[in-house]
Amino acid sequence: MLLDMLQSSSPYLVGSILLAVLTVAGSLIPGVAAILVAGAALTGPWEIAAVAAAGCAGYALYATGGWLVGRRYGSRLRLSGLGRRIGERRWSRAERLATSTGADSGAGTGPALAAAPFLPVTGSLTPIVAGALSVPYARFIRWTLAGGAAWVTVYLWLGSLASEALRQNRHLLVPILGCVAVVVAGLVVINHRARPAREAAGTGDADGSGHTTGSGDASERIPG
Repeated sequence: MLLDMLQSSSPYLVGSILLAVLTVAGSLIPGVAAILVAGAALTGPWEIAAVAAAGCAGYALYATGGWLVGRRYGSRLRLSGLGRRIGERRWSRAERLATSTGADSGAGTGPALAAAPFLPVTGSLTPIVAGALSVPYARFIRWTLAGGAAWVTVYLWLGSLASEALRQNRHLLVPILGCVAVVVAGLVVINHRARPAREAAGTGDADGSGHTTGSGDASERIPG
């Protein structure tokens, strides 16, 4: 059984794979899935702590790479075809998280940035926006490491607890997987149908000159 195969995997191997995946995927859905699967292979607090350290290192590498990309390319990435597909609302949310660290004033809250890993898409954009806004790297990585450590540890525990529950109730595995598949399919359908409304709402926030109302066009504040 898959759970038994995961259980027999070495924590060192699991940690190495998780480090590699998070370095590439960060807090995107593949990264979250990798943490949950890694947690399913772990049975004790020491194993979870060791793999969490590896996962946190992988996320730190991802965040550092994003920060450097933001410093180098700035608004060009945000205004690219891929950036437009991501959506201005997500970019704006990431900008709010990044600026909450006090990029302009030299002081700020920081915990909002630490919460970024728990937001799958917005959190993955936050390092790029933080670099583009010249958030000091020392402040950025400090809060990123704190949030990344909490995020990885929480999802590893969830994966481990879910794996243990399934091992004790193997007869429920197929019904549970069926329910999960239905829920995921429903969320995909709802998101697909709601997308036109979200895009229309985003368009409605623009004035006649094409700039967003309120504090100004966020993308213009990001240096290239």
